[in-house]
Amino acid sequence: MSGAALVFFAQALVGLPALPAGTEVRLVSPDLLTVYASARIQNDQLLFETPLPPGTELRLLIFPPDATEAERAAALSGARAISGRISVDGKDILLQVPDSDQPLSLRALLEERGVALVVQSGKGE
Repeated sequence: MSGAALVFFAQALVGLPALPAGTEVRLVSPDLLTVYASARIQNDQLLFETPLPPGTELRLLIFPPDATEAERAAALSGARAISGRISVDGKDILLQVPDSDQPLSLRALLEERGVALVVQSGKGE
């Protein structure tokens, strides 16, 4: 399987939808009650302006730029939320892949789509 096909297959496994400009990504607690961070894709970047808490388990919620209220409600129900964990260095989000022990890097998936994942460190970055 080619590298591009493998990435496409992995994206399908975790349920990662298309991510056009304006897409909102929220990192929330597994119970969906606490929002750790939120960002929008703009200028080919997904920029989190605050540091991410390293090692934190989370759910990734994705809202298309033109999401209807019904689509937002479905994402918030948790049925389509993607599980993962913030990397130890706080610079990546490692997504859980069903039936795999190996997480999938959100940074790598975004790079394949021409989008850079940027996480501010809080140290004047």
